[in-house]
Amino acid sequence: MDNKVAIVGFNMASALDLETTRERLSFDLTRGLFDDLGIERDDVGTFIICTNDFLDGRTISNVFLDPSVGAYMKDESKVEMDGLNALTYACMRILSGQYETALVATLALTGTQVSPYLHIGYTLDASYDRPIKLLNELSAAALEARSYLAKYGYSEELLDDIALQDLANAARNPNQARRLEGVSKDQIAGSAYLYEPLRELHCYPATDGGCMMLLASEKRAKELCDKPVWIKGIGRSTDNYYLGDRDLSGSISASQAAERAMGMAGIKDPRKELDFAEISSLFAHQEPLLAEAMGLLEPGKAAEAYKSGDTAIDGKLPINPSGGPLGGHPICSSGLMRAAEAVLQLRGEAGKNQVEKADVALAHGQDGVCAQQSVVVVLGT
Repeated sequence: MDNKVAIVGFNMASALDLETTRERLSFDLTRGLFDDLGIERDDVGTFIICTNDFLDGRTISNVFLDPSVGAYMKDESKVEMDGLNALTYACMRILSGQYETALVATLALTGTQVSPYLHIGYTLDASYDRPIKLLNELSAAALEARSYLAKYGYSEELLDDIALQDLANAARNPNQARRLEGVSKDQIAGSAYLYEPLRELHCYPATDGGCMMLLASEKRAKELCDKPVWIKGIGRSTDNYYLGDRDLSGSISASQAAERAMGMAGIKDPRKELDFAEISSLFAHQEPLLAEAMGLLEPGKAAEAYKSGDTAIDGKLPINPSGGPLGGHPICSSGLMRAAEAVLQLRGEAGKNQVEKADVALAHGQDGVCAQQSVVVVLGT
């Protein structure tokens, strides 16, 4: 990008039950972020709220959150679903030259107040898919998993290996909702099937959570923090709506979004130039599927990569050192949390999950059935 935009701070929370309201959660997270940065709401030029009316159970749901995030009588916009879409829009607003700072506010209480799978069901075709009740988020993901495993002749053990790595990473991460210390491969392989081949511990848990993130222009970023993390490139793509028109063994949306983001960032060989990746893989099989689509793993070599430790925190290209969405998936916030976890790594503040010499990272967000839509952001120090 010709002009520079940085992430200067964030505040996030994730739990299986936060025992709070949307308004209280958004206030606490925003107030905490402002206190960390030493700013007030008047220091924010524009606010981007990312929620979902259907999940919130009320229309124009951002209206009810404006006061609690400090956007009352301020410039404010709404973006639906994944938080990296909101980050993209906030970045565009700063690049327009009209604003020096933008607050991205994402949250959803899908662990306790609504079924996390409900909204995907209502995005399916109303005249065919919904009435016959065969497809839903989980059954569609199972079809995707089976297609991917069959494509390369992988066994279900690959899903156990991926879940073991991610759940072990999540157990060390205080930002995660599901922290299963000492989880074993046998426990994962013995967890109940939801839809074959997906077991309970291969899938994201229902999660409450939110993430507030402040973006700033180059000049303002250097005034606000000592360690700004720069947005090097952004790409977005949406695949076909109808599942029957898509090859579920791969991801066109992730491939195209990554190509655009890495092209903007000048990344030509992602396996050599990226230091780690945070991927919104809601199910174990999606991690290698999306990684291959984005050029992070060699197609057909996923089983070897996970067995050898290439994707581990100390591996050649760590994938989801935070634990990823298998440790928690607050809908609307999950993609932005991948970016926040990347920022922690790039600042050297990821604690027990820190990747050595982390300078360039990829963060990915998704939405829709089987990652119909993808957003990819390249970040650097």
